Amino acid sequence: MTEKQNKSKNVLKLVLTCDLGGSQTKAIAQIYPDGIPIVLAMSPEVADVSKGSIERLIQQNQVFQGNTTWLGIGEKYYILGTLAKTMFAGTAAIRDLKYQYALPKIVGMLWLACRKFNFDSPNEVFVKLLLPPGELNDGEYLAQELKQVLKTGIFTPTGKLKAKLRNFDVSVEGSGIMAYRRRSIQDKYFQKNIGMLMLGYRNASFYLSAKGNPSLAESTQLGMNWLLEQFVERTAVGLSKYDSRLIWALLAAGKGDFDDLRALSRKTTESGIELDLKLFQKVLPDVRDEYCLALLRWIRNIADLDEIVICGGTTEFVRQELTEHFENEGIPIVWNGNVSIPKKLDTLDLGDRVTDVWTSHISHIKMLDKNLGHDRQGKTLVPTDNQPTYYNGKVPEEVWIQQGFMPMHEGV
Repeated sequence: MTEKQNKSKNVLKLVLTCDLGGSQTKAIAQIYPDGIPIVLAMSPEVADVSKGSIERLIQQNQVFQGNTTWLGIGEKYYILGTLAKTMFAGTAAIRDLKYQYALPKIVGMLWLACRKFNFDSPNEVFVKLLLPPGELNDGEYLAQELKQVLKTGIFTPTGKLKAKLRNFDVSVEGSGIMAYRRRSIQDKYFQKNIGMLMLGYRNASFYLSAKGNPSLAESTQLGMNWLLEQFVERTAVGLSKYDSRLIWALLAAGKGDFDDLRALSRKTTESGIELDLKLFQKVLPDVRDEYCLALLRWIRNIADLDEIVICGGTTEFVRQELTEHFENEGIPIVWNGNVSIPKKLDTLDLGDRVTDVWTSHISHIKMLDKNLGHDRQGKTLVPTDNQPTYYNGKVPEEVWIQQGFMPMHEGV
């Protein structure tokens, strides 16, 4: 082995595929090439704060771990996650472009990955970011920003995070699922008009593949947030769309369980709570029907389809209505692209909510393997059920050897 090859093996490469979702920031992180991928998630709230606020948190010995952190990027400081919401009135910035707070959120996920893998900073970073169709062009400027701040260094609760940005790739939300579907049905993909509907918290996106050719990509603000706003406005009993319990209460109510909705009432008497519950039960079906009609009206004006792939966290809320519509239209539905999430990957129990970022990560790794000349020799990214997985990133060297992987950097 040459000196150059030896040096390359000692370079710690971190791959991050990131989805800046409105209800949760999600990512897949992996030590390249042979590390086991892990799922990362953080609450979506972000607050820009003063340096003094950060110093106060440090003096209070505030613990920063999985769901919150602070960052110093140049002269700007940010709190991310739960603490941003509870102490600094941070929001998920639903009405802003995802690009606006993309930089601190990406850096926050890089920091979280370093914590999970138990190292301070990687040598090299490879990032893939998912954005709505109308925001793709923001990626080039964002890449330059990220490259510069990683070179200069970012202040974090555990010290300065520095790395070399080797590659920054931006893709349309859902592109990983479509690539997965293409690999699954092979030649049939080039014989159909396949639409993909992604229903997220912040927006809904539609992508059309016309006999294998990318034909159309559009987005609208008809995400779960639209439905929450309508429900809060029409009930008018003091609910807040920012109440994290609301979305789960509506999902449960959609399945006939109204206990969580009852708990949202701000009334102090049992009779008052019962009145609120009756109001909730009356308003919710109307709001859901109007949401579905608006969504279907939008889709109907877009394209004629042979098949539709439907995915995203909001789909479960309107699954019945969507099923009835497309069955009546004679259009087969492929839920979540028939993607199977490896059980050993789904350590945060997010299920189908990580379908998009997981399939995009597969595409990301395939691209890197091709560009960097790495042959996986048929090995899967996630070990099978009869193989041990070490989610804290500390994989004993003998495990790597037993599974056919090369030993990695110490501590990985």
